[in-house]
Amino acid sequence: MVKSKALGFTLVESIIAMVIMGFAMVTLISFLYPQIERSAAPHYQTRAANLGQSLMSQILSRGFDHNSNFDGGEFRCGEVTPCSTTLGRDGETSPAQFNDVDDYVGCWYTDTIADCGGTGYPLTTILTDDSVVDLSKQYAHFTVTISAHYVASDFSVSSSVTSMKRIDVSIDVGRYGEFDFTGFRGNY
Repeated sequence: MVKSKALGFTLVESIIAMVIMGFAMVTLISFLYPQIERSAAPHYQTRAANLGQSLMSQILSRGFDHNSNFDGGEFRCGEVTPCSTTLGRDGETSPAQFNDVDDYVGCWYTDTIADCGGTGYPLTTILTDDSVVDLSKQYAHFTVTISAHYVASDFSVSSSVTSMKRIDVSIDVGRYGEFDFTGFRGNY
């Protein structure tokens, strides 16, 4: 009679195999997890670039100054009427009424007004004219800060009224970074 040898793992072999698999999983996860998290960054960069381009196109399509002749007249602000010395809204109450580039100055949010330090405007109001499309879900957690400055001939910020304005759009997408866009609008 021939004795057969039992096939299988002993308890010690099973424990050693589990420890080795545990180390392998920890190593694998420590290499993969950062890669998975970073894979979202290009998605947010693309969305921020699209939003920045859209906002900059919308802003730069407006007039140079509130006192400019928007009907194609022959005089610009500064020639017959003075240009505004203060930048910002000139009595406009909604983005549909914005007529010059510095009306957009301010902080625009999609989540809560706290993202703008307590003073800001909903971003959806400048992205749509009729608020039928809710873009807040497409740009969730985005905060946009828009500033305008007069600039000198060397493009440095000027404290006096000049014939050129610099528009800065800064888009904050939380932990995925902040993206800055700059455009210039001349008084022509």
